[in-house]
Amino acid sequence: MTKGIFLGLITADIVYYVPHHPYNNQKLKAERQQSFAGGPATNAAVTFAAFGNRAALITGLGRHLLARIAKKDLAEHQVELIDSTDQPKRPPILSAIMVDLSNGERSIVSSNTDFRKLRPDAINASILEDADILLLDGYYLPQAIQMAEWARLRHIPVVLDGGSWKEGLETLLPFVDYAVCSNVFAAPGCNDSTSVIAYLKSMGIENIAITRDEAPIIAYCQGKTTEVPVMRIKAVDTLGAGDIFHGAFCHYILQNDFLVSLERAAEVASMSCTSLGTRSWIEQEKFI
Repeated sequence: MTKGIFLGLITADIVYYVPHHPYNNQKLKAERQQSFAGGPATNAAVTFAAFGNRAALITGLGRHLLARIAKKDLAEHQVELIDSTDQPKRPPILSAIMVDLSNGERSIVSSNTDFRKLRPDAINASILEDADILLLDGYYLPQAIQMAEWARLRHIPVVLDGGSWKEGLETLLPFVDYAVCSNVFAAPGCNDSTSVIAYLKSMGIENIAITRDEAPIIAYCQGKTTEVPVMRIKAVDTLGAGDIFHGAFCHYILQNDFLVSLERAAEVASMSCTSLGTRSWIEQEKFI
């Protein structure tokens, strides 16, 4: 059984499934409601654990009553929570999410993450002793950089979930082995996928992918750029698909090459969009 360490954001999510996005001043009744843990590293950890792996999540959650939403979800999906928030009594980051049932698209409003920090003793090198892979989502950057440095010394592959550019990320990039970014990842001075790949290459990253929703993934490896197909599906809910992709990628890259891992992770992420929420796909399909 392999073990993955996931360091990054956790949120408490409340999701409303609506017939359409509301108009100005409209009161709209949801057709369904769900609540669970969210955040890039969090959803990736849940996905990794769904394959029968061990997953540990380093994040900041706290003891507030609202944090129970996320804690219960992680426990049910067998993700070890290493809660290192520096303000344990503070409410967790809350996200209110609306999913348009007519097309599966979502809108998200969340509380501010800028001032969230982890305790100085949040991490130590021993966390990586039996780890096979490390995923970072760009949050809690001081701890992410230190973990990546330790991982590099131990030859543990480091995966970056590049959902969006974050200030200071350039300091982390030299320690990244696999950069899997979204098409809105706007690195400094970059305005398209070609320039983003060139920038990441200049940081020493040799395996780069840019996901583009339902369009083929642009992948760079072994000195060549190619496209990886994405399965066509009828989307019901796209919430968390990118996070699920990253968690599945962490599973597959320990067994396969880069391009195969991207293709298989894309299949899992696509399948997750055919059911409501970020967890239903686990019960419907077994990818182990």
